[in-house]
Amino acid sequence: MLHNEIRINEFIFSSVLRACAGFGDLGIGEKVHGKVIKCGFDIDAVVETSLLERIFVNMFNQSVASWTAMISCYNRGGRFKEALEVFVEMLESKVESNTVTMMAVLGPTLIELYAKCGQFRYCENVLHTIGKRNIVSWNMLISLYASRGLLLEALALFVQMQTQGLIPDSFSLSSSISACANVGFLQLGRQLHGYAIKRHILDEFVLNSLIDVYSKCGLMDLAYLLFDRIQFKSVVAWNSMICGFCQNGNSSEAINLFDQMYLNCLDMNEVTFLAAIRLAPRWDILKRENGFTTNSLPMTAQVVFDSMLERSVVSWSVMIAGYGMHGNVDASISLFTQMVRLGIKPNDITFMNILSACSHAGYVEEGKFYFNLMKDFGVDPSSEHFACMVDLLSRVGNLSEAYRIIKSMPFPAEACIWGALLNGCRIHRE
Repeated sequence: MLHNEIRINEFIFSSVLRACAGFGDLGIGEKVHGKVIKCGFDIDAVVETSLLERIFVNMFNQSVASWTAMISCYNRGGRFKEALEVFVEMLESKVESNTVTMMAVLGPTLIELYAKCGQFRYCENVLHTIGKRNIVSWNMLISLYASRGLLLEALALFVQMQTQGLIPDSFSLSSSISACANVGFLQLGRQLHGYAIKRHILDEFVLNSLIDVYSKCGLMDLAYLLFDRIQFKSVVAWNSMICGFCQNGNSSEAINLFDQMYLNCLDMNEVTFLAAIRLAPRWDILKRENGFTTNSLPMTAQVVFDSMLERSVVSWSVMIAGYGMHGNVDASISLFTQMVRLGIKPNDITFMNILSACSHAGYVEEGKFYFNLMKDFGVDPSSEHFACMVDLLSRVGNLSEAYRIIKSMPFPAEACIWGALLNGCRIHRE
């Protein structure tokens, strides 16, 4: 790769360093380390972890300090499971933990535990009690606040961590910018952009967050300018830009980017796939007007779907919905069957999508079949599932059975369900 001048990224360096660790080849490992620094990856979390793994594996006497360093390194990379596994291995090796080790392990773990229970006050107590010198704990809580739209809380922590002498890293900054994006707070987003420039923290994580905030605030020219600055764009960068164009109604630009990904055989994931589905209403028209290479939406979505290395229940569910939206209920049914045969368990959204497809196509018997099938997969029908069945039966004039389903519901029928029945009465004049 080096002889052919192929650019090596941090993940390739990480894999090579792991191989050095596995073979115990310290000499080659040192040469690779030198190349890492020369290429500017010396502080990258992925590479840092691999370097520490190499050093750690080759140690004859692993002290509590080396174990703690390894745990902290995994935490910095967000690999909390591996951090706990190393901690357990340390205890099994009869190495006594100290206060620093316990802080490295317990800080992020306790914050994650309390956050999942919605107890953010306890999260901050943990942070200020045992995690105040651990940037991982600060980053985790900032990210949690940002993901829940708690902008002021996230930004307050961003300021507090600096008063504690901690310097925000790429993760701290991108999480804080994401908080601005989630609530459309442009002014603060611009200020954080300025901070990133001043601190020279403009890696792809930060740039993607900035693309997101400018896209959500309608500044697509600025978002695209940042996108264009990323020399080696990951699928995340492409998705951020495509989704930004979709959100702002720039269908032509979104499809143009999708077309570039398709032509260059770039990796696509579920987010790309979801964006393709969102472009459905304009795809064929714009293809004819602009001569895009990719085919009509169902075919293009199928191309993306087929290119996925791993297909989760989300991607299957969206594909089922996509075909249903285009009136191809037989394709939706075929996909549902394939999904089950492959051992992927449908969830409530999957059933919602297949029932909706049956409803719009008037497939009564098939709709009944899938509605009854829900219990076989342990899915309890929600009001939306009942509404779908009432709508299906009402559309074809089977009003008595639709009413029977309403009466069988384990909870009071919502207005939308009665509305579906009344609409059927209006259509069939009953």
